[in-house]
Amino acid sequence: MPAPLRGTLFYRFGSKLPAMGGSEARSVIGVKREQPISESDSENKGPSSKRIKKNAGMKAKATEINATNSLFRKFVNNALDERAAGSNANFELLRRKFSADPGNEDAPSSLELQNTILALTNTVSRLNGSCSQLVEDIINCQWVARESGFVVSYVKLLGNLVSAHSNYMDLIVNMLVQHLVWLRSSAGQLPNHTPVKRSVIYERVHYALQFILDLVPTAAFSTLFPALISEFPHKSESKKAHVTYVTNLLRVIEYAPSLRNKLLTFITDRVIKIDTEIQADLDDLEDEQGEELEAEITETEMERNGDMVTNIKDTVDKLDVMLDLLFSYYSKSFPNKSVESPTQESIENFTLIMRLFNSIILPTYRSRYTQFLVFWAAQKAPRFSDTFCAAAITNALDNALQPGTRQAAAAYVASFIARAKLMPGQYVQMATNVMCRWLGTFVDERSAECEGPDVSKWGGFYSVCQAVMYIFCFRWKDLRVVEEDEFGIIGERWMGFLQDLNKAIISKFNPLKVCSPAVVETFAKIASYFQLVYCFTIIEQNKRKGLSSQEELDSYFPFDPYNLRRSKQWIQGCYNEWEPIEGLENEEEEDNDSSGESDNDNESIVEEEVDDESEAHE
Repeated sequence: MPAPLRGTLFYRFGSKLPAMGGSEARSVIGVKREQPISESDSENKGPSSKRIKKNAGMKAKATEINATNSLFRKFVNNALDERAAGSNANFELLRRKFSADPGNEDAPSSLELQNTILALTNTVSRLNGSCSQLVEDIINCQWVARESGFVVSYVKLLGNLVSAHSNYMDLIVNMLVQHLVWLRSSAGQLPNHTPVKRSVIYERVHYALQFILDLVPTAAFSTLFPALISEFPHKSESKKAHVTYVTNLLRVIEYAPSLRNKLLTFITDRVIKIDTEIQADLDDLEDEQGEELEAEITETEMERNGDMVTNIKDTVDKLDVMLDLLFSYYSKSFPNKSVESPTQESIENFTLIMRLFNSIILPTYRSRYTQFLVFWAAQKAPRFSDTFCAAAITNALDNALQPGTRQAAAAYVASFIARAKLMPGQYVQMATNVMCRWLGTFVDERSAECEGPDVSKWGGFYSVCQAVMYIFCFRWKDLRVVEEDEFGIIGERWMGFLQDLNKAIISKFNPLKVCSPAVVETFAKIASYFQLVYCFTIIEQNKRKGLSSQEELDSYFPFDPYNLRRSKQWIQGCYNEWEPIEGLENEEEEDNDSSGESDNDNESIVEEEVDDESEAHE
């Protein structure tokens, strides 16, 4: 027989788990607590008759309990002995105690079952493979809705089983994990028992899992993790099913920290699959309907567009709440505001998020919201912003990577720098400097090979060029230097590295023909207004030559306005909204009035951003 388990089980369980039913004056095993002895009682020199009677009653009660326990132990041992001798009558009776429907009149009471469990715990070494049917009945019995004392005894039996017979580990862990999914309210209801809330059921299951992992730590990887993966809700299941399970997975991390990285990786992978599925469904709708849905779906729109819109809205809500859970989980280790010296816990969590970005988010085509986890985390410290930008720029400039990966990396660094409100200006300058210098060197070294614009051949170059132009549209203020000349006059000038951008624009590579028309047009307006570079002559020449869709660079910017209602709260304080440039719009209106023409071929990025953000606030 294995050594008895820890003696603090009752105390530990009772301190964490609310007792099911009964008054607060009852202990976790359902026995009324004795009142403390008063000072006046303690001062009595001789025992009172009342105290003598009480002590006698307690001794009698203890004798009765011991007799009961002895009776159940004898029954269990006899059943197992007879089973070994070839007689199954009492063994089957023992099995029926656990397999009986609790609603049947002849079903055993919780007290009877608990006494049977205590007896089995003392003979657990005998419950080998020949008793597997009995063990399966025990594992599958309805235990979560019973009294707390029963639950304590039951969990102790499970612990003894996995300690003595490792072959039962899978059965027990799988049963427990199956109780972490969304449960019907009936799961906590048994005849003649006070109903148990779902939250209490989940805590009981977590306690059982923690107790087992304390006994067999290796089960976390070998058994628990595969079981948790297998029970994850299918993407078609409800929002509450996903929220419940993700919440419970995050709870598992608290007592199984060795599974933290694997579980968070798995959750992130499932979230991004839902994310991309939404974008695919939106593409199936008409453009106008898709844009409305992404921002906000009204009841009228739902009625007009039918079941498809309703299904997409449900999926959007599911994604929203799951992301909110992840933001909330990570927020416990990050500061509320950006700090110069993050804690070690913050560094570890950011390192994990960066791994998730590189392994899951970056390779995923056109995810819409999942990437905001790294957007938010990278702004918790300037060094985090620097780390993210350095990693993205490294990928964007790496000739050894696939063109799609390089273009995605350039889009990420451009969108992040443009939208990261808490990113210090000096880091904007450093990142832009690196990309501009690379553009200048590329033009110097590769121009001889260029015979004209070619996305398939020079896609990496165009991606970086588009990234710098996009950054300039949002962060032009950070790219100017205030200086005083020899006469004491204070003025502003553009940082010198922007000359490399100018060099790239007028080169034979002709990025203005290949980059997104929205980015090109907006950059041209702002750059001309601030007298950085004049692009319209090249743009007009490109228009006359024509432009096929195959020659145009993808205009995906992963940190476009965030429209998920619930989780948006995490982004609002660190998100840089588009701000129209004072004086530029008036100048455009004067130009339009004088020419009497309006160019409807290419919407500017300014108009796109204003439209997106106005929809988000409707």
